[in-house]
Amino acid sequence: MEILIMGKSYTSLRSTLHRAHPKLAELQAKNARKREIAVKLRALRDARGLTQEEVAAAAGMTQSMVARLESLAGPVPSLASIERYVIACGGNFALRISDRQIDSEDAFSDAFVKARGRVSSDIDLDLD
Repeated sequence: MEILIMGKSYTSLRSTLHRAHPKLAELQAKNARKREIAVKLRALRDARGLTQEEVAAAAGMTQSMVARLESLAGPVPSLASIERYVIACGGNFALRISDRQIDSEDAFSDAFVKARGRVSSDIDLDLD
């Protein structure tokens, strides 16, 4: 992205870095997905007033595993781990996979798919 300041054009540091190091852009995209999941998991736990230890006990995990799920960095957790965490918090877990735009919960209910494995960057997680 170029920015115009007082008649001079500047390229953003992020754009320059991404052009110079394409792998960095890929890594940042993966970290964005991990951060999105971590923030939603933590928000669910906080909304329920639970500690990491309580979630860990209910999910059959260690407290350090719960902390890793809530960490803003690191590998994207497995769907099974996310599901165990969400169920332990008394929340709902949904995975949307569609070749068309999903506009409402009604349209989503017909296309619900429960899957195991790693989360890909093109899969939309809706953690409620």
